[in-house]
Amino acid sequence: MPTDHPKSLQKKPLNDWMRYSSMGIQMGATIFILTWLGIKADAWLKLKFPVFTLAMALFSAFAAVYYFIKDFLPKKPRS
Repeated sequence: MPTDHPKSLQKKPLNDWMRYSSMGIQMGATIFILTWLGIKADAWLKLKFPVFTLAMALFSAFAAVYYFIKDFLPKKPRS
């Protein structure tokens, strides 16, 4: 009878890979969509300087990094 590793140990690397790859996809999609909305807002308002593009790109980048860090750090148990 072969001795196998427990199932929880076998699935952990796959779960971690899926978790972090999905977070990367979420970050990219968030930045892309909000920046695209900023481009469309600038075009709709016919602005010469891309105010909304810059604002939405910066906001989305900070929001994506904040969400990643918040999810990456271990959660503290409630007292």
